[in-house]
Amino acid sequence: MKALVLMLGLLACQLAALVPAPAWASSPVTLGIYTSRPPAIMRLRFEPLAEYLAQAIGQPVELKLMNEAELDQALAANRLDFILTNPSHFLIIRSERSLSGVLATLIRRWQGVATASLGGVIIAATERTDIETLKDLVGRTLAAPGIHSLGGYQAQALELQQVGLDIGRGNRIKLVGSHDRVIRAVLAGDADVGFIRTGILEQLALTRPELLVKLKVINTQRLTGFPFKASTRLYPEWPLLALPHVDDAIVRRTASALFALEPGHPAAEAANIAGFLPPADYQAVEYLARSLKMAPFDKVPELTWVDVLHQYRLWVFTVVVLLLMLVASSLWLYKRRRQLVGEQRRTRRLMMSWPQPMLVIRRGVFVDCNRAAVELLGVGGREVLLGGDVSTFSPELQPDGQDSRHKMQALFATADQGEVCQREWLFRRADGSDIWVDMTVAPAHEPGEARSLLLCSWHDITDRRQAEQKQRLAASVFDNAREAIFITDQYGMVIDVNEAYAAITRQSKSEALGKLPPLPLDEGSGVFQSARTSGFWRGEFGLMRHDGEHLELALTLSRVCDDSGAVTHFVGIFSDVTHSKAQEHKLRTLAHYDSLTGLPNRVLFTDRLNQAMAQARRHDLRLAVVYIDLDEFKPVNDAYGHEAGDMLLIETAERLRQSLREEDTLARMGGDEFTAIILNMDDEADLEGLLSRMLVAVAAPAWVGEHQVEVSASIGYSVFPQQTAIDGDQLLRQADQAMYQAKQQGKSCFRRFFPDISA
Repeated sequence: MKALVLMLGLLACQLAALVPAPAWASSPVTLGIYTSRPPAIMRLRFEPLAEYLAQAIGQPVELKLMNEAELDQALAANRLDFILTNPSHFLIIRSERSLSGVLATLIRRWQGVATASLGGVIIAATERTDIETLKDLVGRTLAAPGIHSLGGYQAQALELQQVGLDIGRGNRIKLVGSHDRVIRAVLAGDADVGFIRTGILEQLALTRPELLVKLKVINTQRLTGFPFKASTRLYPEWPLLALPHVDDAIVRRTASALFALEPGHPAAEAANIAGFLPPADYQAVEYLARSLKMAPFDKVPELTWVDVLHQYRLWVFTVVVLLLMLVASSLWLYKRRRQLVGEQRRTRRLMMSWPQPMLVIRRGVFVDCNRAAVELLGVGGREVLLGGDVSTFSPELQPDGQDSRHKMQALFATADQGEVCQREWLFRRADGSDIWVDMTVAPAHEPGEARSLLLCSWHDITDRRQAEQKQRLAASVFDNAREAIFITDQYGMVIDVNEAYAAITRQSKSEALGKLPPLPLDEGSGVFQSARTSGFWRGEFGLMRHDGEHLELALTLSRVCDDSGAVTHFVGIFSDVTHSKAQEHKLRTLAHYDSLTGLPNRVLFTDRLNQAMAQARRHDLRLAVVYIDLDEFKPVNDAYGHEAGDMLLIETAERLRQSLREEDTLARMGGDEFTAIILNMDDEADLEGLLSRMLVAVAAPAWVGEHQVEVSASIGYSVFPQQTAIDGDQLLRQADQAMYQAKQQGKSCFRRFFPDISA
């Protein structure tokens, strides 16, 4: 019976998984931890770790402290998401089911020393002078937490095996369930020797220091850097595992949180750990299990029928009795079946002829149905329906949140009392689709009859429910959308708006009704005509709100037609893109203009130069590229500071800009260097006059703060087109070379580039 309940639970979980969880759902993440010590102590240690993980991953973490059997049961029922267990138990789990691998390895801390290793400790009472070495353990009574405990049994067993001792044959082993009980058994004399894992003795000694006097460690190992007493070699610490069904995002956040856990964190201090490391190599643990032939590497012994009968004689007897009972029950059921044949035939004829889905229910189970019911659920035939119940073909939960099975049982219990019950019910078809029915359940038996019959009819209301759901969804989207939504009549007058509309336009709903919505001034009502003709209109436009604030809106207007194709309404959606437009303009400015002078930068200058050269080629025009460098700028900058230098650059840029024509381009290339594009250069004498004016403008005294300074400029220029093909970069380099010629020839002058000028 338990197995059947478990299977039905798993099936219900799988069906529920097919239904998308709402975005607001936050199901807890379950962390199972193997209880090597009393649960109360384990909970005090690891509860803060669960709270830390919950804060780190943004979901509640439920802590489950379980022994080995409970962990296995929880894994079989898929009730755990993460597991922290000992390495030997990890090997068993890995062999029995698919795992995603070790997520992290625990780091324990003791007196400021961190370790990611564990080992076994062999203890005996100090007064036992007859037990000093491993050889003295022959024939003794041993106490251990369990055979699957790496530090509490297997590590010691391998050490003894290495010296030729098989404790499985020559010793009596008591499995007491926990390390604390092992120590109590040794102190009480119930066991000669105890097996515990490293660290347990030191932890208990904090509150019971007399333990270090009453107990001694057999076969003590000298392990450099290891903070605990040990009798065996060391193995990797406990692994933390993620089950395959856990979402990858949660796994990543959990791993990040584990690796980020610092030793001084309250969660780490409570658990007496130093955090977690990336997964360790557990090959040593696997070698140990193989050497000892422990699970999952133990061999199944070959049993004969005699062994089976001897070992399971009680079960064999029980099975025989059950078979006899089954035969007796079958004979009884056969007799009862003959009594019901007449009644079933009568009911069946009525059901089969009915056009609506009809079913006969006895004790909550379908015992008959017509073809209409089979077609409604989309199953392969009547045999699929018969023997099932309403909840078998329903999701685990009905939309009202009630469990389908419990709700069905309450409904049938009411009908058994003689009442006719009518409910709307959600079924799940064989193809996975949902179908809504109006279900009527009526009693079909006489009062007082021992076996009650219920007649159930279904009426398909899926289309109606879907229409209602679409209406609710549309209303929810309309009310909660962050974009402004409005609905107009066929003439464009607003008949409904959402809250976002009122928030953006600063108009209440009552103020907006009966008026035109926000429209571009240049098109106005022509937007509606465009949407009427093309189906929709989309565009961006500016709007001056009644409070004087300017907005930039992105509007999409769509028409709504009736069944005959006539336009009945218009639906508009617009959003405020003012901020994004401002950001776009700001980014464009930063990308193409100098932040100090406001002049075009090198990028924009290069683009305009390429355009100017292309236009000059098409229209057979001439242009000049001018390179300007300030003379004696550095002394000013050094003498009066960078702020004064910036003021001088701004003043110089303004003077150069005033010297040029409107169609010319002036740009700052960086530092104290400027460039200019002189368009439509018909006469080179005019160009030289322009350059002379620029020299005069730059040389005029300038005030920077409280100081008057004078600088000059060296100018080089090159003309386009030339006899050979040349691009914009080459033209700019020619002007740069000419500028250096001007500096070499005394500064405060200009020079033209000629092909014979060397670089």
